[in-house]
Amino acid sequence: MSDEPSAPAPPNFLDLAPAQVLGSARWARRYAGPRRARLASITWRQAANAVVHPDGRVADDDAILTEQDAAVLALPAGSAVTTGQFLTGPLAAAFAANLTLSFCGAPLSPRQTDILAKLGVLRGYIALSAPRRFTRVTAPDIAAGAPGPLIKPLADSLRAPAGANIRAAILPRRETEKFRLTNRASLTAWLRAKQFTVIEPETTRLPELQSSLANASLLILADPTQSGLLGLCAQGTKILEIAPEGWLGVEARVMAAHFALDWTPFLAAPPSYPLQGPLPFGSLVPCGYEVPIRELAKVLEK
Repeated sequence: MSDEPSAPAPPNFLDLAPAQVLGSARWARRYAGPRRARLASITWRQAANAVVHPDGRVADDDAILTEQDAAVLALPAGSAVTTGQFLTGPLAAAFAANLTLSFCGAPLSPRQTDILAKLGVLRGYIALSAPRRFTRVTAPDIAAGAPGPLIKPLADSLRAPAGANIRAAILPRRETEKFRLTNRASLTAWLRAKQFTVIEPETTRLPELQSSLANASLLILADPTQSGLLGLCAQGTKILEIAPEGWLGVEARVMAAHFALDWTPFLAAPPSYPLQGPLPFGSLVPCGYEVPIRELAKVLEK
């Protein structure tokens, strides 16, 4: 391994095969999202005597005078970064480039701690509670786009052997969801009644998370920020991605293409705003959508 990143690959695109759209959406029923996806590309920056902020930003701050003699790679981490995002960000790029730098960033979440421990790089992690200056900082500039082939070496190293045949589901986190899932409680109860394993990536220990994903013959994914977890599924796994009408992205679809997964979209109702009533207590976002359980049941029966 080395501590110098290789040259970045030029931006590229992935052509996506047409897909049958399921669900009860009225106006976008035949629209499965873009037919071409831009893949994320990475450019590495080297900075001497630079300041790293807890959120992973590298931005000099003249007020930080004390310098730590270390070569580090800034890593977005912490509770605001989902496990799927953690796996498809700079960590995957550094793993693919075979870097030996120490990582630094916000205090790790439990799953992020498990992942770095599994990769054997947890001991050198520097948790930042405030900006800190380092002798040398490596920071990746990731161009907007879907996770590309760079995640494959990392995913291959974390994927568990396939075994049992289960059905699983990942629903959005309340803390990071773009739109409120209004029938979350009833959908969760229905999935469990149908013998689905409802996976909560941020609270499930890594060995159990790896096993559930590797053993899933069908995975319902309703949280695009967790698309990076699809790399831990076995080849051929059926992925049913649920998204509100008009908001179907390409992240999960691209991951499915890279890892030979069988991806199908399911469009739920479009996001709406309750004009004639207050938001439910504890809601973090105003717009919400509902997953039609009856339509979902019909799809799963086929």
